[in-house]
Amino acid sequence: MRLIDIQTILSRERQIQENTVVSRTEILRQLDDSDSDYAILSHRRGNEVEYREMIELSKLENRDDIRTRNGYQKLLHCCKQAEKDGFQLLWVDTCCIDKSSSAELS
Repeated sequence: MRLIDIQTILSRERQIQENTVVSRTEILRQLDDSDSDYAILSHRRGNEVEYREMIELSKLENRDDIRTRNGYQKLLHCCKQAEKDGFQLLWVDTCCIDKSSSAELS
């Protein structure tokens, strides 16, 4: 199961806002969900960030376009709340499921 590393995404966002060197670090981690505690974001569809865009963020590609969308801002707010609640990981269906993989969709 893919999960968002909350500390990594929040740290990267701080680096971007502060105009400091942004490290290329994986945002998504492949973990066994039975051994991991994580928060879940349940939401309505809109201008959400998708799995392929999370990969682009990890590679620092198209980040400005992605960061301006409401779905990204919602993701950041969820990460901040989950961190306050003591979580280190977050699952969001639009970000963590590769929709191009029929195996992941079933």
